[in-house]
Amino acid sequence: MIAKQITSEALLARVAERDESALGELYNRHAPGLLGMVLRSLSDRAAAEEVVEGAFLRLWSGARRVSREGASVAAWLMLTARAAAVERRRAGLKLPPHIRAKPDPLEKTLAWVARPESIAKMESRRELLKKLILQLPQPQRGILDMALFEGYTETEIARKLNEPLGKVQSGLRAGMRFLRQRLRAVLGTWSAEI
Repeated sequence: MIAKQITSEALLARVAERDESALGELYNRHAPGLLGMVLRSLSDRAAAEEVVEGAFLRLWSGARRVSREGASVAAWLMLTARAAAVERRRAGLKLPPHIRAKPDPLEKTLAWVARPESIAKMESRRELLKKLILQLPQPQRGILDMALFEGYTETEIARKLNEPLGKVQSGLRAGMRFLRQRLRAVLGTWSAEI
């Protein structure tokens, strides 16, 4: 008989009760993917590993609240690690302190972090979601990649691409609108074709 895998949310409930082995299981389950994502923003592996470890430390200290809110552990970890990676990258750019303000994922992300059932639905449609992303025109895909994964602001993207700010802003809006419309189709029906 095959044992059923414990969900990340069930492990989080144990972490909230200070079960270190549950935190270790979450780390083994999610750290490799987080590290890959953070390395897209930070090219320094040691810095990326620190960011990932920091995300798990924040999870340890905020486990009760994250668990109580019913947020997806995977989504919360991803948003926390991404925010920290962006902060780390920006700190290296010598930006003014108000732009480098430390993000607090416990305060700002729980309201809109996807629920586990939404994540499971997206996971089941992973191949269609990949096709959806590839349908974006390359300029929009590049701008979204810079904003979402590399953590650049609209102004930084405009400077980096030597494009007018308005063009970058409209490209981001158009890309997000395209993804939102297609995402509804992909998640709304099993027979969706994109």
